[in-house]
Amino acid sequence: MRTFAFAILLFAAGVATAADSTLRYDNYIYEKDFRSVKLSQTTSGFNFPVLNLNGSETLTLSFDQLVSEQDYYQYTLIHCNADWTPSGLAKTQTLEGMGFENINTAQFSSTTLMRYTHYDVTIPGENTKAKISGNYLLLVYRNFNDKDIVISRRIMVLDAKGAVDMKVIQSRQVELRPTHQEVNFNFLLNNGNYVIPNPYTDLKTVIMRNGEWMTAITDLKPQFITGNSYNYQYQTGNQIEGMNEYRFFDIRSFRLSSAGVKSRFNVSGQKHVLLITDQTKRFDRYSNWADYNGRYLLDNKDLGPSNNVQMESDYCFVHFSVKSDEELKDKKVYIYGELSDWRMQDDFQLYYNADNKTYEAIVPLKQAYYNYVYAVVDNATGLADTKYFEGSHTETENNYMVMVYHKNQTMGYDELIGYGLQNTRAK
Repeated sequence: MRTFAFAILLFAAGVATAADSTLRYDNYIYEKDFRSVKLSQTTSGFNFPVLNLNGSETLTLSFDQLVSEQDYYQYTLIHCNADWTPSGLAKTQTLEGMGFENINTAQFSSTTLMRYTHYDVTIPGENTKAKISGNYLLLVYRNFNDKDIVISRRIMVLDAKGAVDMKVIQSRQVELRPTHQEVNFNFLLNNGNYVIPNPYTDLKTVIMRNGEWMTAITDLKPQFITGNSYNYQYQTGNQIEGMNEYRFFDIRSFRLSSAGVKSRFNVSGQKHVLLITDQTKRFDRYSNWADYNGRYLLDNKDLGPSNNVQMESDYCFVHFSVKSDEELKDKKVYIYGELSDWRMQDDFQLYYNADNKTYEAIVPLKQAYYNYVYAVVDNATGLADTKYFEGSHTETENNYMVMVYHKNQTMGYDELIGYGLQNTRAK
């Protein structure tokens, strides 16, 4: 079992570890002292980053750095193909303006035990407006050195040429009916001046559950084409595990009783929150409750009239535990969700406590309402599975997104020409 002191030392050592700035065309945090990274629609707060080409929508990128001093950051956008490889186009072909923006909004935390500096920026800026549609990788880097990367995020820019009509149903495969959901959709081209001459080679699609790339289904081809309608009504290949409704806990207040919290205490001047020990749900029947589809909501119910959530919310060490009668050999267990950046991170790995027969972890998190699940990763295959602790049900409420890309006939890049969003409960 990891003691409290050891967990704090491990976190401090992780923060001090040299950064790995190897560019990844993915959502990634390159330095461990960057926390609470969120990219969301400025108006709706929904965190799936799609913008309309030449539209008025904006995204907000916000993050904390666990230091009490200001650094100087910039961001740029790199145009990518549908598979998130660089398109090779020059910035002058993809962006208006200089191609980078300064992040000038550093604010220091106040009244908190853990000191940090908060940054936020609106996207796009005057010098980073997209000229063409498709995928863009947002890079945040330090001191005008675009090799010193600290954060990368995926953004999609839509130039709609048609409508995506989606329907999410119970899997029609007999063996998958209890556990999987099936996503069927049509793409109706409604732009009379737009031509798709080679749909079976030049159309690419992506199906995503709750905005997480790890389980995305990519590059389905149309089953049928009727006039301007491209039909994707598959019997196999468009099935995704329904998972279960996400677990949750609430640490928006350090004073009031909160869901999922067993106790609170201080160690060496730092706040700790002990969560109620979780039980496995893989043998349980489906139970319906409202969740946040794996995301978290930053908030602070202890604040007074200032209500400055971003700068006056504290970080604390959250103690997770989940019952397991045995240690899983050749496997690792992780806390998974938006809180882990939708990745299996070392900081979110749980370790087996044979005395208590629980997997345990201690994770520094900012005050918020959190969703999460437990994922098991096979050491040999690297595949992640949430069914062991969570189960999977076809009834689970999820949001599904479909994106339709087409290869531009002149410049050879992948345009994003269709986007659909559908909830499983929609009629």
